[in-house]
Amino acid sequence: MGSKRKRQAAEVAAAAPAAKKQAKESKTKKPETEAVVAVAVEETEEAPVVVAPPAPPFVDNPRGPELKREVGLYDQLSSEDAAERLRAATAVVSGLLGGAGASEATLLRHLERRLFRGLASGRKGARLGFSVVLAEVLGQLFGGAAGDRYAGVGFERVLEILRLKTKPEGDLSGQEEKDHALGLLFGLQAFVRARILFAGDGARWAAVLDALLLLCGRKPWLREEVGWVVVEALGQMGQAQAEATLQRLLEAGLAATPEGVGIWITARRLFPDMKFPGKPWGSSGNPLEHLKSLGKALKESSSPEGEGQAKATGNWNPQLHFVWGLIVDQYVAGARAGEDGVAEEFEKFWKVAVDGKTY
Repeated sequence: MGSKRKRQAAEVAAAAPAAKKQAKESKTKKPETEAVVAVAVEETEEAPVVVAPPAPPFVDNPRGPELKREVGLYDQLSSEDAAERLRAATAVVSGLLGGAGASEATLLRHLERRLFRGLASGRKGARLGFSVVLAEVLGQLFGGAAGDRYAGVGFERVLEILRLKTKPEGDLSGQEEKDHALGLLFGLQAFVRARILFAGDGARWAAVLDALLLLCGRKPWLREEVGWVVVEALGQMGQAQAEATLQRLLEAGLAATPEGVGIWITARRLFPDMKFPGKPWGSSGNPLEHLKSLGKALKESSSPEGEGQAKATGNWNPQLHFVWGLIVDQYVAGARAGEDGVAEEFEKFWKVAVDGKTY
């Protein structure tokens, strides 16, 4: 049992490692996405794939050298070596969208049979490398000039391809089902990191948010990673969109969870004048003003074994939840701003949330 939990923790950690590192900067810096950003922290620390060198576009029916080149690039895109993945990602993006670009049929073939399908692979670094390419391709299709060339590749169609290619079907093992769930998570995060969800009426974000909530409802062990994707998305929203998002999370029962606490704290920092739902954190939207409820919420944890329940309490996790960094940041910011009584307030928080005492 111990080895199983360790393996699962290693798998889901790749989906949102930035939560742990970026939490230290969350007070002053929004989650950022370069032109191409990897889903794993090693990619975000490497130079992003922004400009691809000239490369011939992929062809409709590759054979011989063309097929060998295509297969080779996708094999490298699954490499455990970050530098090799990034070089392959550069070449794949160039082959799809560089210059005049590949044909629409070829682009759809790569989305359906290569990129989205590859997200459900448990092989090497496939999800990491494929996510890099998808973030860039989605950004150019729905936020750049490439969209004009591919009128038949609409947002709804592409999102449906992701759903279909990460939907477990047939007699799959438990690990294969987990691979498909992780593939869907990485794909949805690629949509967020492409920065193309918040133009217009917000219907794109609503569709992605619904998919995220459905995912963590079915796979509660992914709830923390889903929460971090929402935190990333908050930095791209307007205030009205943030208010609607928090209301949706409240209705889904996620407000009084560690993920909800982190999302509320982030929203309050980004939109200090926004209207928060009355429950569970009051009109100010500040969980730190409700220590008893906060302490209870922080004891909720995603269950690595709980396939049939939305929440579980008291499950030990070797990795610190991203919410703790956001909470500490808020106290540190108050101390640096010279606010009175910050040390005393932090002591109260610690006694309730950590020591389990009533105050």
